[in-house]
Amino acid sequence: MANRGNARATLYVCRSCVWSEATREHDGKRQGQFLLDAMHRLLDDKPLPKTLGLRGVFCLNGCKSPCNVGYRAAGKYHLRFSNLTSDDAADVLALAGHYLASADGDIADEHLPATLRDKLTVRAPPLRPRPAR
Repeated sequence: MANRGNARATLYVCRSCVWSEATREHDGKRQGQFLLDAMHRLLDDKPLPKTLGLRGVFCLNGCKSPCNVGYRAAGKYHLRFSNLTSDDAADVLALAGHYLASADGDIADEHLPATLRDKLTVRAPPLRPRPAR
């Protein structure tokens, strides 16, 4: 599992995503887990920056368009990508570097990997701190 202790941002991967009931599981794994496994294989050769955590989770609320990953960091836009396969693993990891380097996480479409441009399904602004009561 990737570093979480001093992570400034986290890349979430939905492990429970399924593409269809017909292909719900294969070898006891759901499709989201295949994506996460592909990312881990790539990380064997080139680890994530220490400032980025990687977490497999059980839902990113994109069930109608699986598989999903999300990039989150305090004070930055939340980005969620959907309709992914294990073939997208390298581009998802490459985008993580751009997300970390960006000031606000709002990465312009032209800076997204071409394979991910039409798969961006959430671009949510950062939460504003609540005023003190």
